[in-house]
Amino acid sequence: MDASVTSAVIGAVAVGGTALGTVLGGWVQARGGQAQARAAQQAAQIAAQATHHQALYDRRWSLLAAYLRAASECMEAADQLYTTDSLPEARRRWHAFTLAHAEAELAAPAALLDPVDDLRKAVGRMYWTAQQAAPAARAVKELRRRAKQGEPAAVRAREAVGRLWELGDQFTLAQRESSQEYTDAAQAFDAVPGFGGEQAALLLDRTQRQWEAAARERETRKEEHIRVRRELVSVARNVFGTDRF
Repeated sequence: MDASVTSAVIGAVAVGGTALGTVLGGWVQARGGQAQARAAQQAAQIAAQATHHQALYDRRWSLLAAYLRAASECMEAADQLYTTDSLPEARRRWHAFTLAHAEAELAAPAALLDPVDDLRKAVGRMYWTAQQAAPAARAVKELRRRAKQGEPAAVRAREAVGRLWELGDQFTLAQRESSQEYTDAAQAFDAVPGFGGEQAALLLDRTQRQWEAAARERETRKEEHIRVRRELVSVARNVFGTDRF
């Protein structure tokens, strides 16, 4: 081959090889850039999911803690009714508890729905039981306080109503109301200054057995709250994984 032709061919090959290398290098870089972009996108998605899960975890934990706190406050307010006439405060606590329950129920994982509802039922039973039984408990507490202080009329009323309670459940309310013990107790209450007719009626219509049953129910409601609260906390610790640390 002519020397000049050979030189031209060699030059063309050299130029072509350089161009091909440039193209191949760009292709490799482009492929690497795409892989990096996909990896960055996946990392961003993973980070976003992790952030979402952490936010949900924190929200659920916060709402559950608020629910447990509201339950305890409502229980305390309901139990306080047995010693003080604080019904407005008990109602306020009950309202706050129902709101906390609604939020906890919306956010709770499926495994917590039943324990959350069990706590609602336990607190509700205490709240409604206290509203029915507490007025009579406050009345007898007031009578005993005044009798203990040595107030003669209160002492006589306490003794008279005690004899009425001893009649027991073998007598109907109508039979008790027609008894001499009922008459004596009613007259004794009339002689106690500042002791209202509603308070007296609450004490006249009870028997000793009913008083004992009411006291047991009060304690039962509180024990039930403690039990279901512990169950809820146990399940929550398992669901959120806090018992594994």
